[in-house]
Amino acid sequence: GVRRLLVFLPAVLLLGIPRAFSQPELPKEDVLTSADLQRAAKRLNVELRENTAGPWYQIELYSGDRQLGKTSGWAQPWGSLHLETIEVRKFTGYWVAKPANARPGKSPSEASELSASAEAEEKKRYADVAKVARWFGLLLSCAIACWNRERSPFYCKEAYLLAIKDEEKQHDRLVRYYKGLGFKTIKDPETLEYQDQVIWGGQGTLMRTDEEDFMRRWTPVVRQLAGPTRMSGSEKL
Repeated sequence: GVRRLLVFLPAVLLLGIPRAFSQPELPKEDVLTSADLQRAAKRLNVELRENTAGPWYQIELYSGDRQLGKTSGWAQPWGSLHLETIEVRKFTGYWVAKPANARPGKSPSEASELSASAEAEEKKRYADVAKVARWFGLLLSCAIACWNRERSPFYCKEAYLLAIKDEEKQHDRLVRYYKGLGFKTIKDPETLEYQDQVIWGGQGTLMRTDEEDFMRRWTPVVRQLAGPTRMSGSEKL
């Protein structure tokens, strides 16, 4: 609450500063763009939704009306992204097939057929999404990187996040997950200092990634996932 507000306040005070006056020049490399990312998301039948206010962002990933994951954080004027979270929902128990409500005038057999049809459709949707779920964390992470380059008031050369340690096994999974995305450990739970815990709001492993290295690594992967710039509607993975 108050602690995080104190960290966030300097960024809020700089909401009106134009990007051109608040950051170094962007690297000239040909890297992933938001257009590339949206094509990749569309090819996976998911949608990225971005909500921003100055240096603050929240990006959500949806399949229809179902939220599959989200990320939030903010850009800091000294060139560092503070990533509050990168979350991808676990699918086990998330999608529960719901029977269609019986409509007035429908016989029990007709209602049963509608329910079976709805259940089959829901199971197919679940299977389609679960099949490509391994890409969701990458889509969200790349969405942050594209926002940082294209729309953030401050271009940040590095990004930090905390793999929270509420429970040992979950913490280990988070660390492995973030390492897979390209983050490296800066401080483990034993060396995390009190001021770090105040800034991040908890105990855990502090991790970092370099923006240019991240984009070099993942640009070809996501562009391959996105397919050709002009892709027919019938083309599938």
